[in-house]
Amino acid sequence: MLFSLLALVGCQQEKNEVIVANRTDIPRVGEMIEVDAARFGVEEGKTLVVRNEKGEVVPSQLTYDGKLIFQSDVEAGATAHYTVAEGKPTDFQVYACGRVYPERVDDVAWESDLIAYRAYGPALQRSGERAFGYDVWVKNNTALPVVEARYEKELNPDTKAQIAELRKSDPKAADELYASVSYHNDHGNGFDAYKVGPTLGGGATALIDDNGGIVYPYCWSECEVLDNGPLRFTVRLRYNPTIIDGQVVTEVRTISIDKGAFLNKTTVVYEGEGEKELKVMAGIVLHEKKIRASYDGENCYVTYAEAVEAPNGGELYQAIFFPNGWNGAENRLWRRGDDRPAGTFGHAAAYKTLRAGEAMTYYWGALWNHSTEVEVPTKEAFDSVMAGVVAARKSPLIVATVTYDK
Repeated sequence: MLFSLLALVGCQQEKNEVIVANRTDIPRVGEMIEVDAARFGVEEGKTLVVRNEKGEVVPSQLTYDGKLIFQSDVEAGATAHYTVAEGKPTDFQVYACGRVYPERVDDVAWESDLIAYRAYGPALQRSGERAFGYDVWVKNNTALPVVEARYEKELNPDTKAQIAELRKSDPKAADELYASVSYHNDHGNGFDAYKVGPTLGGGATALIDDNGGIVYPYCWSECEVLDNGPLRFTVRLRYNPTIIDGQVVTEVRTISIDKGAFLNKTTVVYEGEGEKELKVMAGIVLHEKKIRASYDGENCYVTYAEAVEAPNGGELYQAIFFPNGWNGAENRLWRRGDDRPAGTFGHAAAYKTLRAGEAMTYYWGALWNHSTEVEVPTKEAFDSVMAGVVAARKSPLIVATVTYDK
């Protein structure tokens, strides 16, 4: 067995190893490994260094909930070994990151190397604009962060002033200048071509009342960024209290995304008191009359495809996955009395029944078929990717930590 020789600061007689075993016949590439950081005696303010069998430093991160995470490649039927020691890690390239943008009505926006998302905040709600769900920003020709630059370009005060001045004398020139900076246009690395409005957008949750109506959460009221790269972004969003069939509950979402991932892991809890069951819906808005949603009831995931409204826009593929099961799923088309936003036909919906205080974890996300970072040329290819996600979850890598005397 090959070990990297790395002295442990303050623990010279021991060496910590993480062993990752792949018992499947499929190579596992770039999978995120999580181990309890307390296993390595991490104290406040101390950091860890992870090395592979060649002695090379592997990008890693300590998360808000006490995990040490890093990515691992393991051949089919093989085992990979990593050593962990206290030390100062190098500055790794950041891939999963985000922040709140008060300069853009309190958006919180985040991304991985594959895709970007945003959720709307209190300033937008105060404005009266109705946007409830998750927004999707596609990425192309880069794995590096793009969101910060897109906001900076779109919201540059000098450019906005120039556009406003041009509107008075040359509206066409104003339109051209706006088009050159707007994140709604593709300037070479993707764009925002997704429409949310008063829907659940790319996979948000809502409650269903006793009459079968959707009770939307509107915008978040409190936001706390818990992890901010380089490998994982995590944010906790708290929403305003909602009265649902006489019961008062407050929705809290913890959303995280990793480098190499397009799906957001999301844990939802409805805080409150009361014994009445809550019917929760997670939905992807249906923008096309020709609805291309597929449901896998055995594995509890739905996939959906729609055209991207832009020149050479390609297609956007979306998914919702309930790893712990659901209570059903359907094409939930608009019903009599529903608020029907123009250009929408309902939701690809999945349901789960909870009680106040009970946690629900599900995944949601999207990929663009023009992305250069992952190949999904067709919906069939995307369905295959999702089948792989499910298969990997059913046969997880086996992770063990061992401490040896040196």
